[in-house]
Amino acid sequence: MDTHAIKSLMTEAVNQLTAPARPIEARHTPRRHIYHRQVRFSDIDAHGHVNNVRFLEYLEDARIALFLDYLDYAGEPPADRHGLPTVGALIARHEVDYRRPLRFRHGSVRIESWVTKVNRVSCELAAEIRSDEEVFAEARSTVVAFDPQTAKPRRFTVHERAFLALYLP
Repeated sequence: MDTHAIKSLMTEAVNQLTAPARPIEARHTPRRHIYHRQVRFSDIDAHGHVNNVRFLEYLEDARIALFLDYLDYAGEPPADRHGLPTVGALIARHEVDYRRPLRFRHGSVRIESWVTKVNRVSCELAAEIRSDEEVFAEARSTVVAFDPQTAKPRRFTVHERAFLALYLP
């Protein structure tokens, strides 16, 4: 490998390292929310694959995109006198099964998310981090409806339950 090729690879690595973690594409299909995420050079650990902590970031990015779609569906949530939302959600549990190493790639990976169950105050989201050919990780997350004012769980609103039902199989 000549000096120019090495310099080109290093420049690309630095660009990947400093690139913002923005989606390439976020859309949904019936029953599954689809989010595409670029694998960045900074996501790679000493073993040459995406670090397991980064998988949680990928899932978080996909979950945020899903909940941003909720705002398109139901409008802005109610706010208090300081402009802070009076409804929220928090993660009570994550379960991740790592299926294959995910190595650096020029293309994105796809995070497919769907709802497996909805209760009064919580729901379970399932997700796969995948390419067209492979599943790199499978995850389940318990999301709890939360009242920021009281710091206690609350019931999902009618709109929230209807939105979540869109992603039930």
